[in-house]
Amino acid sequence: MPVSAQDITKTYRVAINKTSYPYHFINKDNKPDGMMVELWQLWAEKQGAKVEFVALNWQETLEQVQDGRVDIHAGLSQNTYRAEMFDFSSAFFRQSRHLFLHRSIAHIRDIAQLAPYTVGVVAGSSHEESLKKKYPRLTLRKFSDRHALYNAAINNEVLIFAGVEKLSKNFSAHDLLNKKYPAFARISYHTDDYGTAVTKGSTKLLSFIQQGLDKISVEEKSALEIKWLGVDKSDNVIVLSYANNQMPFSDTSAAGNAQGFFIELWQMWAKYSGLEVEFIVADSHQLQQVNQNTVDIHIASLSHKDHASLGPIIYSINNSLFMANDMDKISHISEIKDKNIGLVSSPELVKDINKHVDNANIIYFDDYKSLFAAVALGELDIIAGESDVIEHHLLQNQLQSSYIHFPGYQFKHDVHAVLNNANVELKQLISDGFKEIPLADLIALEKKWNLDNSSGFFKRQLSMLELTEQEFSWVKDHPRVKFGITKNWAPIEFVDKYGEFKGTNPDLFQLITQRLNLKIDYVVYDKFEELYQALLDGEIDVIGSVMATEERKKEVLFTESYWSMPWVIVHPRELGKQLKLENFQGEALAITKGYYLVSVIRKKFPSITLRLVDNSEEGLLAVQKGMVDGFIDSLSSGTELLKKESLVSLGMSVLDEVDRSGNHLAINQSLPVLATILNKSVVTISDVESQRIYEKWFDISIETGLDKNVVLRVAAQVGVLIVIIIIIIMVWNRRLYLEIKSRRKLEKQMKYMATHDDLTGLANRVLLKDRLNTAITFHRRQKLLISVLFIDLDGFKNINDNYGHDVGDELLIEVASRLKGCVRESDTVVRFGGDEFVLLLTGLHSQNEAAYVADKVLKLIQQPIHLSSDVTANIGCSIGIAMYPEDGESDNDLLKVADSLMYEVKAAGKNHYMFNRKNGAIR
Repeated sequence: MPVSAQDITKTYRVAINKTSYPYHFINKDNKPDGMMVELWQLWAEKQGAKVEFVALNWQETLEQVQDGRVDIHAGLSQNTYRAEMFDFSSAFFRQSRHLFLHRSIAHIRDIAQLAPYTVGVVAGSSHEESLKKKYPRLTLRKFSDRHALYNAAINNEVLIFAGVEKLSKNFSAHDLLNKKYPAFARISYHTDDYGTAVTKGSTKLLSFIQQGLDKISVEEKSALEIKWLGVDKSDNVIVLSYANNQMPFSDTSAAGNAQGFFIELWQMWAKYSGLEVEFIVADSHQLQQVNQNTVDIHIASLSHKDHASLGPIIYSINNSLFMANDMDKISHISEIKDKNIGLVSSPELVKDINKHVDNANIIYFDDYKSLFAAVALGELDIIAGESDVIEHHLLQNQLQSSYIHFPGYQFKHDVHAVLNNANVELKQLISDGFKEIPLADLIALEKKWNLDNSSGFFKRQLSMLELTEQEFSWVKDHPRVKFGITKNWAPIEFVDKYGEFKGTNPDLFQLITQRLNLKIDYVVYDKFEELYQALLDGEIDVIGSVMATEERKKEVLFTESYWSMPWVIVHPRELGKQLKLENFQGEALAITKGYYLVSVIRKKFPSITLRLVDNSEEGLLAVQKGMVDGFIDSLSSGTELLKKESLVSLGMSVLDEVDRSGNHLAINQSLPVLATILNKSVVTISDVESQRIYEKWFDISIETGLDKNVVLRVAAQVGVLIVIIIIIIMVWNRRLYLEIKSRRKLEKQMKYMATHDDLTGLANRVLLKDRLNTAITFHRRQKLLISVLFIDLDGFKNINDNYGHDVGDELLIEVASRLKGCVRESDTVVRFGGDEFVLLLTGLHSQNEAAYVADKVLKLIQQPIHLSSDVTANIGCSIGIAMYPEDGESDNDLLKVADSLMYEVKAAGKNHYMFNRKNGAIR
């Protein structure tokens, strides 16, 4: 529709609300202000028109635009009710609506649980309609404007009020309001379009408005959003959203405070950046929130999102599998068949699991809370996800013995700061802030949250090597390095039946590259000869376990040796023991093609005929078929071959007359910087680290009764003895297998007997102390309460004396059953001794919850108990209740207080319960 001169010269009246900060409001100078005010001023400039702002309360803005007294509404959310009153322009953006909760009820995250409270809303606002529609059980109280609503909230007339992203900073008591209604206590409940409106049927006006809006560039809109909705540079406040129920990383405490490792990590970052941070619990629209400028950063673990910009990596988390203990034992993840695997949706983890598992039902959950609800119902065979988070929930729900960590699978994912796309400066701000934090402080924080020996992201940086500027630049430009291996040289390097790269070399390669932040791409070859040629041709960058001969030094680059290994001959036992090369004069020996020892033997022992083979398996086969008298290989490979039962007729002799094989990394000649970098890492490998890898691959079971360290030391000094040792171990392991299995079963039974009461099957005082100490550690971190109820039966002695111990035992069993019915699965029922019982209640928010359980116990125990022999027992109980941390911070203190209070109840007349008097409550 063409623009007329009348359209341009007319002054357009724009309705604004006096208190709708930061969109449109009247500022302290009594002037119109806000993002939409500036947008309409920009619109007028683009259209060559004039605007006049009319400040009204919210209901008046709607009424005066609807009846035509004002031309344009500055900005409001769109809904079906308003669509009957107005015509809308295209949306400016999506706007989120929230409920702000008072600090005292900040632990409530489910809107359905807010039904007992009154929710304050501005009359005529979008909150009024949307809350009535979505949550009809909520009680709403209307206020004329936002400031009136805020005053009511400060005066505790309402404990919940509806609002948009931020509290109005032009409200006189903003700081007090923000303190009482902190950002982390906010619950998002709805999102819809936000735009401008005109009275129904104003087609020409709406077209003119849209023409001007279309002239405003994306960059100009973005600048306004950053100014009014993004990072507030004047206040130096960064708003972060975090995931709930993901301890030890992030959660909301019972007191409503953000807590966890990530929370304290960002607080540390803020301290060194000279900024302040506010934390908001992320809802299901968390990433949309980032994109819409409602928050600046979301702490997430994502690899790619079109609608969000990934900031720097701030951490790395281990992901694992936890198997239900009633599942059949598996050796590899690929053996999982027809099982329900539950995980919190993570595209990278799902992709990695699907690489290994062909036939499993993967069930996705929005969060760990819902995942563990399914675990409680027995719906999951396997739990997949962040190791520390799962272990936390298993412990919290006392399921640590029901699911076992599967050590054969691990997947790491990086945790990024997900940034607001509009804020290009924030990424650099984050990087600079983390660089300022001393590594010692980061490691100490990691240790505080018990992450140093699990994820250990900062701890690992201690072993990271310092590189020169040239070396650092090379690593940055070449983050992945091609390592070549042969596929069947066990245990040095091989590809197992699952297609995974295993052996001493892959383990060492990982250790070496971790210190350089390099990633490995493996390239597999059938023969060493092909492997070495590929290195020369530049098809691969590095290979391992290569002897650095003078001839080879002309062809490739070498690091220092990372360990040395004797050469051995595997031969028929009837040829003798401790044989030397000279014993094979005139005979034939097999050796792998390309080994430097080929030229050495031909020079020193020309009468020995060498048959060149492609690999160890081929050399061994030649010995078995009698084609050669022995096969030459390294000690490690020789011992691996002799572990096979079919080879008990073979022996092994160490070749002392030739130099030990120095295991070096060999690097393509065109990569001198990589050679220097890898050598720096090789020389830092400690004896302990080498020994750990060596023991893993030359493992001798401690169940045989032999000291592993002694065996390894002796074997290294007197290589020939390893043959005898291996044969003995093979025979012993055969005979001891059933005995070990029997012992383990017995140990499991003995452990149960040591921690449970024989009569009732309840936990005993040993297990009580263990669980109580564990609970104290957990609750100290969570700032939750623990309750210990010490229960003594009233009238039990009469039953026992009058009817005998058998009837008394039957009574105790029934009491145990009733007590278990009084508590949750996460609580613990204990037979402390005789007719004394203890209830351990965890995760409490107030002592009222303990009082509720005590009431329940009193009522159930007082009900008649029908026993055999037509005996009906009528008993009661006396209960003393100790609360952590008020009554003590150790197991002994809490039990002592509870026991003492129980005796006070007895003295006061029995059949009731008592808290410590400083806590009140006696009944």
